[in-house]
Amino acid sequence: MSDQHTVPTYSLGQPSRRTGLGGLSMKTTAVIGGGFMLFLLMIISGQGLIGFTVVLPITVLAAVLITLTWQGRSIAQVIQLKWQAFERRSKGEDFYIAGPSSKIPGGSWRMPGIAARTEIAESTDANGADYAVVIDRPRRRATVFFDTQLSGQTAMTQGERDQITASWGRWLAMLSLTGDIDSASVTVGSRPATGELLTKEVASIVHDDAPEIARRIQIEAAQVLRGGLAEMEAHVAVTFKIHSAGADDFEFLSQINTRLPGLYESLAWAGMQASPMDENMLVARIHSMINPAAELDFEELMVEGKSHGISWDDCGPSVAWVDGDVWHHEQVASVSWEMADAPRSTFEDTLLAPLLMPHERIERKRVTMVYRPYEAGTGASRVEAEHQDAMVGVNSSKKMASAKAEMRLEHTDAARRAQARGAQLGRVSLFVTATTSDIDSLPRLRDDIRQQAAQCNLRLRTMTDQPDVGFMIAAGIGQTPWPKSSTASITTAS
Repeated sequence: MSDQHTVPTYSLGQPSRRTGLGGLSMKTTAVIGGGFMLFLLMIISGQGLIGFTVVLPITVLAAVLITLTWQGRSIAQVIQLKWQAFERRSKGEDFYIAGPSSKIPGGSWRMPGIAARTEIAESTDANGADYAVVIDRPRRRATVFFDTQLSGQTAMTQGERDQITASWGRWLAMLSLTGDIDSASVTVGSRPATGELLTKEVASIVHDDAPEIARRIQIEAAQVLRGGLAEMEAHVAVTFKIHSAGADDFEFLSQINTRLPGLYESLAWAGMQASPMDENMLVARIHSMINPAAELDFEELMVEGKSHGISWDDCGPSVAWVDGDVWHHEQVASVSWEMADAPRSTFEDTLLAPLLMPHERIERKRVTMVYRPYEAGTGASRVEAEHQDAMVGVNSSKKMASAKAEMRLEHTDAARRAQARGAQLGRVSLFVTATTSDIDSLPRLRDDIRQQAAQCNLRLRTMTDQPDVGFMIAAGIGQTPWPKSSTASITTAS
């Protein structure tokens, strides 16, 4: 018997779609069918001239706009995005000022954009741990956060890695079973280390009665290592749907209190040591992303065991503005990307390692994976519908089926078999944000991110005209673009 362990491979499948007439999408088929019916009504009513000169050209134009794509989006979606950006600039909404001299009620430093209407509350879970919950009342969503210590780079056998990966898959599948979880995100960031935590660790292990030479070696080593190293930090955000009748009160917290320990304790099997984040820790984490100059102050206060005293309402920047694909904030600039194409082929469990690891030319970087589960019953019906549609796509023509159609049939059949073994269906998106204090290094930064993504078999799309939105999504605070009325239909490609 051989002791060699086979490295398993994984697949994300293909984007969900429904095939209409002639291989066109269902949306295009519906537009053509509706236009044709209207054209027939014009002919029957004796208004054939209007049918030929108005209805048919508009139908053809609409079909072309929603069929042709550019960078993963239809032409209609691109036009919608550009129009929204034009309206935003014309109203001056691309420039943000906060503080006492601003128009913000109370003169606070609230976060801009999609996070502006959020509020925070604190509660205690069943284990007695305090945690913060960010509430978006108009959307009826509540997000909790887990500070996470990752163990992905520790030495382990391939069998142990497989068990960790399987446990992560089971944790994601668990999110579909209750039906009240809207999304879950994992954010992994890297930044220059301040050295405060290292200094504290050295001070705790050096005894006063130790030899002088040993003490000096430890202290000097800490001084050397505290500069030039990158520090990685990660957190998990889980967003719940608020089903209680009174969304204006906090009665839903009692349900979260009971369920929370099961969520973060089970992450240990997936290689993550997770603990709930309270308001003090959460505000420090998010404000450090927006204002990197405050990182050292936050770490000094944490080492001393003191609170920073900043509230969620004052977590945002004082001044920020959008310039194309760059968001300027607190004397730094950030560029954000979204996943345009996921890996279509199979991959190993280390796929994202090149993108997650720190880069010597990228000061600060965050990678956020967003998972939106389908409810268990809904996921099963969608998988069956996709499989039937793929079978129609293969057998609908007398010609030889295309390789793309056959691959889609294989993926949908694999999804059916996976669901029979207990897997659940969900949608995966990925966002990346890179921040630098050197504006001149932005072209090089863009190239570095694209190269890292290419090593992961990913194609990223720059979030032009909406880098502030991308920044907030990649911050991992539970805000996603899909429920927003202005972007509900323009991010389905991710």
